[in-house]
Amino acid sequence: MPLTATSVKNAKSKDSDYKLFDQGGLHLIVRKSGTKTWKYGYRLNGKQGTFTIGTYPETSLQEAREAHLQARKLVSQGQNPTDAKRFEEAKKAAQDMRFSDYCKDWIAKQNYAVTTLHDLEQRLEKNIYPALDKRSVDSFTTRELLEILTPIAKRGAKETAKRMAGIMRQVFNDLLLLGMIDNNPAQGLAELLPKPDHRQKTNFGHITAEEDFKNLLTQIHSPSARQSPFTTAALKLMPLLFLRPYNIRFMKWEYIDFKANMLTIPGSEMKSNKELKVPLATQAIAVLEEVKKLGAQSSYVFVTSHGHGKPMSENTTTAAIKRLINPKTGQPFGTGFMTSHGFRHTASTFLNEMGYSPDAVELQLAHVNKDRVRATYNKAQLMDERIRMMQEWADYLDKLRTSPDCP
Repeated sequence: MPLTATSVKNAKSKDSDYKLFDQGGLHLIVRKSGTKTWKYGYRLNGKQGTFTIGTYPETSLQEAREAHLQARKLVSQGQNPTDAKRFEEAKKAAQDMRFSDYCKDWIAKQNYAVTTLHDLEQRLEKNIYPALDKRSVDSFTTRELLEILTPIAKRGAKETAKRMAGIMRQVFNDLLLLGMIDNNPAQGLAELLPKPDHRQKTNFGHITAEEDFKNLLTQIHSPSARQSPFTTAALKLMPLLFLRPYNIRFMKWEYIDFKANMLTIPGSEMKSNKELKVPLATQAIAVLEEVKKLGAQSSYVFVTSHGHGKPMSENTTTAAIKRLINPKTGQPFGTGFMTSHGFRHTASTFLNEMGYSPDAVELQLAHVNKDRVRATYNKAQLMDERIRMMQEWADYLDKLRTSPDCP
């Protein structure tokens, strides 16, 4: 006899669990704890199965019967209702998640170096997440994704646009395999973007003439009143240490030993995955002491101008260099004259011309040398030379900037 709303409500717990049957395999399990659960018993492909519909009173008799009819229909079509329910729940949950959620899950599964990871996350947060997080992941077309990436390519960042397209393709492919979308809108997206012209690819903009270097250093030490003091300090330190921009931006106070005048960057922060010792000249120590007086409450040395303790953004120093005034023209230096990364090329050129050991220069640049003899060279034997080189380099920069006799 079919159940009624009253019989379901009045069903009391007993010393052991028992079932109250409705019809077509639908039944209510009343447990000795008092919990009441709707179940549907079915047979599929010769095997007995049980589908959990819900609990009472959250799920009424009428609602249980409606869910039972849907489940019976799935069974008649050869589908497992439990699997179908899980799929629908996952699909519903997917509607509440956005591309950035899935992308972060995908990134977590990759074996990226820390330096690569930070740069990738910043590029995604700047270029992709704002646009793709506005809607659910199953609502985008290839044309819409292309419209998001094309402006990136047009501003000159064609390689970045291509890389973003590749990441989109892989994330959407995971969603396709999981059944959360019906097609991959990023498939073939990279081929639709403007192609980078590798034939015209050059090194980062850098200086090779003393006169230009003098002008640049002079401008760095004469900042505009509107420029953040953290940006000014970072610009002063870049030619002194010639580190990769990432290592400047993510430098932490814990890496600096003021007593030993030494900066130690852990291997996890280096492109080579090897620890780097950077001797700090007195001029570098003075710059760091200036930053300390700014009193920013952060583990990072160089933070954003709006605070919050976040490290300086990727383009801050290069943009500041572009704004510096070229005394020859009275106009900003602009693009191509020098970049944050260019200080490394400039230092390498000048130091080698000044007669310092190529090994000492390469070690200080943290270049991975493919020559096995150099790769196994005892770095400790060169530390004294590197300490002397870094101080003499700082003195040279001071002289170049302040002496009227220098070009």
